[in-house]
Amino acid sequence: MISCRRRLSVASRVEDAFEYVADWKNFQSWLPMFSNLEPTSFVQYGPGTSLDATIALGKLQLRTTLDVTEFAKNRRLVIKATKGVRLRLEWEFKDLGGRVLITFGFEYDLPSGLAFRSDQKDALEKELEEAACRSTELLRWVLEHRPRSDADH
Repeated sequence: MISCRRRLSVASRVEDAFEYVADWKNFQSWLPMFSNLEPTSFVQYGPGTSLDATIALGKLQLRTTLDVTEFAKNRRLVIKATKGVRLRLEWEFKDLGGRVLITFGFEYDLPSGLAFRSDQKDALEKELEEAACRSTELLRWVLEHRPRSDADH
């Protein structure tokens, strides 16, 4: 399983950062590898949320199901993909008093049924890992440049 782990300090309230990350409707603004997100569960926020999604892997477009498997408000969020690419996304949030420390973890395995030459597989894995890790910088930018919540005024 391939993985990356990143930590970033963001000028944001922990509540605002968590809510933004926990809302699947925001994913495409900072996790561009996901597209065509559609809820498949009655629950669309927090535990029990399940989404159909497309994951872009180079030129491949793979359908998967994303499930929220852990949800501790303002502290921790874990989402796992259960089809296609085996994928685990994890965010931990720590209030730093006016800033939030976000730790992002990303783990994945390519589907075993896909046939690649060794160099193609290596390139695809590297591309996916880099995209996931770059998403942390995009998330920082989005959180620091979006309008502040009413609680901040």
